[in-house]
Amino acid sequence: MDVLHLTERNIDAAADHAASLIKRGGIAAVPTDTVYGLVGDALRPSSVGKIYRIKARAFTKALPIFVRDIAMAQQYAYIERRLVPFLQEVWPGPTTIILRKKDALPDSLTGGTNTIGMRIPASPFIAALLARFDNPLAETSANISGSEPATTASEVQNTFMHHIPQPELVVDGGKIESEGPSAVLDLTRPDNPKILRMGSITKEKLDEMLAQWNRFASQEGIPNGN
Repeated sequence: MDVLHLTERNIDAAADHAASLIKRGGIAAVPTDTVYGLVGDALRPSSVGKIYRIKARAFTKALPIFVRDIAMAQQYAYIERRLVPFLQEVWPGPTTIILRKKDALPDSLTGGTNTIGMRIPASPFIAALLARFDNPLAETSANISGSEPATTASEVQNTFMHHIPQPELVVDGGKIESEGPSAVLDLTRPDNPKILRMGSITKEKLDEMLAQWNRFASQEGIPNGN
């Protein structure tokens, strides 16, 4: 594992380096706005498979993706027009939205299901990385499945030091101060939203988000469509 120390001055160079690795099919462990995560090319089955093996994750458990913006999200999931204002409120941020996926995403990424979790993280480094990469990023917390997510690069290194395979690159962005992984909100049935994971958002904030969604969904004159 190579280690690259991230600073405010080298964010562009670090993003260039990580993007080049990912374009070649590599996997990087990177700081996000919630925890350290493993990221790779979401459209490359070999990269997706490598993430599963690194994490020792069951192939039946889907991987979420990072997207650059809502336009990219619409390329890979069915998003009703009435949902867009809501997404603009919660993204960028620590909320993963579950939606029905489009065929552009490989089945290996989604555990054979017809849904995908996606979000735009509030992370300058991830934003810089996505700006250099045409595809969405498959992502998951940088830990062995079932263990606690890493909040420092040293935790990532210690976790995967003797593991085969392992991420080729660790981007050290220091300790991440957050309340844990992202919240997960299922909007595959927009009229019946479900909170699947509280994550780093309080219940009060999630309740506020759901109330906000209900306001958007109940507005008259907003057409549905993909």
